[in-house]
Amino acid sequence: MRPPCRAARREKGVAAIELALIMTFFIGLLPFVLLFGRAFLAYTALQKSVHDAARYMATLPLAQMANGDAATQHGTFARQMVLEAMAETAPHMKMLSVSLDCIYLGDDYNCGTLATAPTQVRVKVLLEMPIDFMPDYASKWLPQLSVIPLQANAIVRYVN
Repeated sequence: MRPPCRAARREKGVAAIELALIMTFFIGLLPFVLLFGRAFLAYTALQKSVHDAARYMATLPLAQMANGDAATQHGTFARQMVLEAMAETAPHMKMLSVSLDCIYLGDDYNCGTLATAPTQVRVKVLLEMPIDFMPDYASKWLPQLSVIPLQANAIVRYVN
């Protein structure tokens, strides 16, 4: 039998050193992966809640959609749906605006303004997700990123 090659014995610890160097880099990136993962989770929940609110308004009977008071009341409920969904998903977010419009032949109006049926219902939401996950670490690497703006928009055809 031949003795093992000397070159193979010299390289025994090289793989462990390479792994240690690579792992420090990936461990440094882990907070950013988690931060943007949270942002994508919040955006997905936001988009679903906005679509649910638009679908709710688009299925209202025409008598309630044409009545200004009833449309305002249902619009308030649709906005509350979005706010509650975001409070469950990410309670630390700051809601900037929730707008709900009915589109009548290309023009935007508040729902319940006209007596005719709208062609579409649009819900837009804009909010800010503060970076509260390791803020010192994130501010050193990305100083211009203090909040992550999230915007969702859903347009649904009126069906009644």
